[in-house]
Formats: sequence, C-alpha cells, structure tokens
Amino acid sequence: MGNWKERLKRTRAILTETTPAIEIHEGLAEGFGGDYEESIEHFDRAIYVSIFNSEERLDAYFFKASALSELDRHDEAIDVYKKYLKHKKDDASDWNNLGYEYYKIKNYDEAKKCFEHAIKLDPEEPLFLSSKAEMLFELKENKKAMDVTNKALKLDSNYTDALFLKCDILIEMNRSEEVIKILDDLEYDEDIVTDVKELESIAYHELGNDIKGLECVNEALKFESDNGSFWYNKACYLSILDRKEEANDALLIATSIEPENINEIENDEDFENIKNTERFQKLLNQSVLRL
Repeated sequence: MGNWKERLKRTRAILTETTPAIEIHEGLAEGFGGDYEESIEHFDRAIYVSIFNSEERLDAYFFKASALSELDRHDEAIDVYKKYLKHKKDDASDWNNLGYEYYKIKNYDEAKKCFEHAIKLDPEEPLFLSSKAEMLFELKENKKAMDVTNKALKLDSNYTDALFLKCDILIEMNRSEEVIKILDDLEYDEDIVTDVKELESIAYHELGNDIKGLECVNEALKFESDNGSFWYNKACYLSILDRKEEANDALLIATSIEPENINEIENDEDFENIKNTERFQKLLNQSVLRL
C-alpha cells in the first residue's frame, strides 16, 4: 500500500507541475539540440498528462515519432505514427511519414501502400510522388520510378528532390548525357551547389570524362572543404588520372576527416594506380591495425 501511495504522490506532482504544452516545448528544444532521447522523455510526459485524443496528445505522438525516426528506431516510430493516424486519418503528410518508416526497415509492400494513400489524399503534392519513386528506384524498377518522378516534376518543375532523383535514375539507366544537360540548364541557389556538382561528377565519370569529374569535385570542395566523401572522390579521380602524389594527399585528408574510409581503400579499384605506393601502403597498414 505504501508503494501505491508513493506512486500516486509522484503522479499528482507531475500533473500539477507540468502541462502538455510545456513538455512539448521542452521536447522540441532538446530535439533541436540533437538530444532525441531526452526529447522523447518530454513527449512521453506530454502524452501522460494530456487529455485523451486532445490535439496536444496528438502533437506529442507526432513529435515522438519524428524523434524515434532520427534515432533509427523505425519500428517504434511506426507504432507511434499509427496511434497518431488513428485519429488523423486524412493527414497525407503523416501517411507519407509512415511509409518512410516502413521503407527504412525494407518493408516495401507496406511503404507502397502508405505512399499511395498519401498520393490519393493529396494528389497535387510532389513530395508524396517523389517518395514512391525513390522506393521504386531502390527496388531497381527504374522505368516505373522515372514515370512517377516525371509526374512529380509536372506538378513542380523546380522540386529539386525529384529532379535529383531523376538524375540518379538516368545515371542508372546509362543516360548520363541527359543528366549533364539537365544540370547545365538548372538555375540553383548556393545551398544546393554541392548536390549539383556531386551529380555532375558522377555523370562525367560514367561518361569516361574524369577530368571534368575532378573539376566538379573541386567546385564542391570550395563550399564544403571538410567533406570527407568529396576528398575521397577527389583521391579516386586523381588516382585514375595517375596523379599519384596528389591522390595520396587527398586520400590522407579524406581518411583524416572520416577514418572509416581507411577500411574501404584496399578493395577500391579506383586506387589501382597508387596501391603500390609507400604512402598508400602506410594507410592500408593503419586499416589493419584498427581491426
């Protein structure tokens, strides 16, 4: 009986000292700071002290699901989104979010159902079409993915997520010339210049023009000089072009920024021209020591 009374006392304290709005606010603050575990605790408290089926409780469900997704706890996020959608059946955005969670755990059948339901609820939103197209692309259904992507771009020709997805599909379909044309004609802001240059680089590489590919990577590095992937790609191009010292310089920077890259270099065919150099072997030995 004493334990029951103590629990009741704690419960009353929570109910009198906080409100759903306060807990949601605190949870969002923690989430913006990157502490998703702490934010989930606040959202759980918001759910606990809120009125059943109130907007505040539903908001807490939504934010909790988002935080769980950030932590890659997709199965848990699915359960919470379902609770939310039980009361918000016509919320197309969250049907799309639920589809994304299924997509992340590779349950493509359920993901497809969710994406298609979102499209049915709001057929004018290109995001939902793009989500379905991305899943189809993942499944190697490139023609279907292209058809859906084009529908998204018909709704909004400036929707860059769909445009970049179209470029990825074209590259996979060995149509890299079209990618270069699309990106050459594209007017874009500085905030997506690295995405554009990365796609251009891949397209030029597929076309066998590694000099242009290297130029694109160098352009991207002007905007993100601390990007390990760009430095790694630069090292690949320099090796392919048989510029051994420069390639090793770039590879050293890449592995300094992202040490896990060391584990990739031994089997990367792009480093064929530098694999017997002393500097490359030294990096390779570091990989062995890390195991």
